[in-house]
Amino acid sequence: MSILVTGGAGFIGAALIRQLMAETDARVVNADKLTYAANLDALAEVAQDPRYELEQVDIADEPALRDVFGRHRPSGIIHLAAESHVDRSIDGPAPFIRTNVLGTYTLLETALAYWRELDDAAQRAFRFHHVSTDEVYGSAEDGRQFDEHSAHHPNSPYAASKASADHLVRAWSETYGLPVVVTNCSNNYGPFQFPEKLIPLMIVKGYLGEPMPIYGDGGNVRDWLHVEDHA
Repeated sequence: MSILVTGGAGFIGAALIRQLMAETDARVVNADKLTYAANLDALAEVAQDPRYELEQVDIADEPALRDVFGRHRPSGIIHLAAESHVDRSIDGPAPFIRTNVLGTYTLLETALAYWRELDDAAQRAFRFHHVSTDEVYGSAEDGRQFDEHSAHHPNSPYAASKASADHLVRAWSETYGLPVVVTNCSNNYGPFQFPEKLIPLMIVKGYLGEPMPIYGDGGNVRDWLHVEDHA
């Protein structure tokens, strides 16, 4: 079995790959653009394993994706590749639209063409797992909790780009029959997290004795999930 993980050098992707390599006998292909948030140190323990391979590829590059699919013949895809920081999306939304929307579309088209060429048994076993975020549901006000039946109500360019990707994945399933799974996790934390994120940012600020940023009046509610529990 071969699993294609997009964004596998990112925070969540690396935790997932470490677990897949430790707990399964699958071959794992990591398709990652290696942007500023990639951290290959998080994959040091699996880097020399013959079942692991890194492909530096942009998911918006369809010819490169077709090449990866053709050479590795994945049994399924776990799609984590994304621009993921809300503040960065506010300052510059274009990369979020390109990767999270156009990139997901390109990956879906490539996966669909590949899936259609598989035999019946391989088609039935195949899954396109899109890893999304609870940011697509908007703000958790008055103790409101979200589940998979909640309406999308994105409030930032990042959230809107991920909501768009969610809808594309659902549409490719409903229209073309591609077998998909969509999961929407809450805020992740844990080892190797890039320090722009809230928990490591606050730790670093506190360690250096610097002011800690507060959003709004400080009354925001967040749900936290350890990255290895998520994986």
